[in-house]
Amino acid sequence: MGKPAITLSLSDPAGQTMHGILLDRGFKETEEHNVLTRDGAYLFVIDPLIVPEERYKVPAEPNPYPVDYDSLARRYDVDYVVVASRHWAKSGKPSLTVHPTGNFGKAMYGGRNRELQLTAPNKMRDIYLRILDNPPRGFEVSLEATHHSPTQFNMPMFFAEVGSREAQWRDESVCEYLVDAILGGIEDNGDADAVIGFGGGHYCPTFSSRMDDYAFGHMAAKYAIPLLGEDIAAQMVEKSGGAAGALLDKGLKGHEKKKVVAILKKLGVPQV
Repeated sequence: MGKPAITLSLSDPAGQTMHGILLDRGFKETEEHNVLTRDGAYLFVIDPLIVPEERYKVPAEPNPYPVDYDSLARRYDVDYVVVASRHWAKSGKPSLTVHPTGNFGKAMYGGRNRELQLTAPNKMRDIYLRILDNPPRGFEVSLEATHHSPTQFNMPMFFAEVGSREAQWRDESVCEYLVDAILGGIEDNGDADAVIGFGGGHYCPTFSSRMDDYAFGHMAAKYAIPLLGEDIAAQMVEKSGGAAGALLDKGLKGHEKKKVVAILKKLGVPQV
């Protein structure tokens, strides 16, 4: 893909930490405040949180986000955006994760109901493989299934996150590792087949283990299968760069697999 941008929020502790590191890596202010650049890549810095903290908080249209990423993308000729962010998990385990965004059902944390955001499977894979290369000791690396906002922008976006508590969000060495993985990944040009995934847990162990072979776009974890319909599955394909196939987790129950297979058949999407 073409020209990249990174975005982060200064209301996010991990965003604050990574902001300083990105400045150290050479990002400089342009004529527009909080728009920085380095070697053809951009950094969009915003103050409010990118994903609302409150459940079911959906700001009024037509400006449901604190920044219009479509406008920024047009102005700076940006082709995709990587959101450098914190990750929170109930387990509190130290982790580094990558995931696309969207809502299979009702919008719980921003975005629109039953809408998925465009994503970039091969760029997500490039950054994921960089993260996987030599992660900090004790950190788990995985994909996450598609969840939360944003959903409505016209350029591909995905999240690269450090978790899962304040200690990790403020850890300079860990955030430095993620920043360097992002910067390295945006320079890579992987060209694996783009696929979508169905089933498994939220942290997608099956799909994570296949990233050497495929570039995963949208992934519907097992808990999202009851929400699937032909409409949302079609979005999974179209908003994953026109995915060439689908991988089904072996843990799907018979009726779940039957449902997914029937939808894929209607869409003309082969299993891989």
